[in-house]
Amino acid sequence: MLSNVPRLEDLDARVRRWARLAAGLSRDWGRQVRLAANTLGSGRRELVIMLAAYGAYSLVKGLAGGSLAVGTVNADRIVDFEQSLGIYVEPGMQRFFVDHSLAMPFWNALYVASQVIVLPLTFILVFLFARRAYPFLRNMFFIAWTAGLVWYALQPVAPPRLAGIGFTDTVSRHTFFNLDSEFIRAFYNPVAAMPSLHVGVAPIVGWALWRLTPWVWSRALGIAYPVLVTVAVVVTGNHFVLDVAGGLLVVLPAAVIARLLTGPALSLPAPALSRRRAGGPRTSG
Repeated sequence: MLSNVPRLEDLDARVRRWARLAAGLSRDWGRQVRLAANTLGSGRRELVIMLAAYGAYSLVKGLAGGSLAVGTVNADRIVDFEQSLGIYVEPGMQRFFVDHSLAMPFWNALYVASQVIVLPLTFILVFLFARRAYPFLRNMFFIAWTAGLVWYALQPVAPPRLAGIGFTDTVSRHTFFNLDSEFIRAFYNPVAAMPSLHVGVAPIVGWALWRLTPWVWSRALGIAYPVLVTVAVVVTGNHFVLDVAGGLLVVLPAAVIARLLTGPALSLPAPALSRRRAGGPRTSG
């Protein structure tokens, strides 16, 4: 009977073989992931990828978006936590900006334009004029976006303007963009305040302006842009300070991971938009 018991040397050899196999598979998988992360398709393919990202957002909204009642409860918890930390400054900020008429038309417009105009335009311009940087930009966006969608599903949070705590919906009141209309609500999740993906994707635009443009004013705007978006989302009553922190919490690791995936693809002469690039990664599709 003892002859059927595996010897210690045989077990050790099997473990080493399985370890080598696992290491080989890990290396192959890692190479495939990096290869996919660095590929760049045609404009049509990249557009389909972006539409798929929005489709995933809509799917999360439909299947796990949460109710306004649940979102309001979670918003109240955020208020309590901010008060315990002494950082519940949003009501005072909104009152100060509104009462002193501190460029509220600008902040209202920026809240809307940052997502529906500035972000898509950034991807289009980088794709056309700084194509070598596009995979990094796209990967950073998708990692941050995916993390945000998972967070939305796990923790629906109503924005301050819908939480019944005294905030004004300045965007709906002072622009043609009624955030509470049935038409507009069909395109966004009203209980997806945490994390703030407005703030989460703002550093992506800021990086493109700072790293890829040749003008002093545009590079300065790249530094200022995330700050401007942060002010906009707070004074318009759409996000708490902790929502802003959540946005940074998803985008900063996304930037690190995207950099590891793209590697040398980020090694660009700065600024890159000083001339139109004829080359770049090989396109497909």
